[in-house]
Amino acid sequence: MRASNAGEGGIMALISMIQRLGSRGRTAKAGLIALGLFGAALFSGDGIITPAISVLSAVEGLEVVEPALGSLVVPIALGILTALFAIQSFGTAAVGRLFGLVIVVWFAILGAVGIVEIAERPGVLSAPSPSYALAFIGNDPGIAFIALASVVLTVTGA
Repeated sequence: MRASNAGEGGIMALISMIQRLGSRGRTAKAGLIALGLFGAALFSGDGIITPAISVLSAVEGLEVVEPALGSLVVPIALGILTALFAIQSFGTAAVGRLFGLVIVVWFAILGAVGIVEIAERPGVLSAPSPSYALAFIGNDPGIAFIALASVVLTVTGA
């Protein structure tokens, strides 16, 4: 817990400790090297698989909307990942600017669609009322318990 590399922690701090040991502390150095290699392997694997899974799962939504687009899911995901990693070479600031713009546009579209849907069905605004939850629990407590457990799992998973 005290491993620190100029205030930074994690696997890179562990690797920097190996370099500072030099030729002394062979046993400690061997343990740190093993931990460093293991951690670096996990770090690299996470850095490779997480973007691929995230982008692929997002693009798979196209198949839900239009099943005929199923054959394009992988090529589109590859295109997005290639563009993302090409932009990443310009630094995290460039990636942040791009994704900031994408998120603003995304939220603007969600807001506009939401306003249109609320205007068509204003009754949806009463959905957060606790009276519906209490009625659900009163009418079918078993299913309500399972539903509540699913909500808790969803929130903790998110």
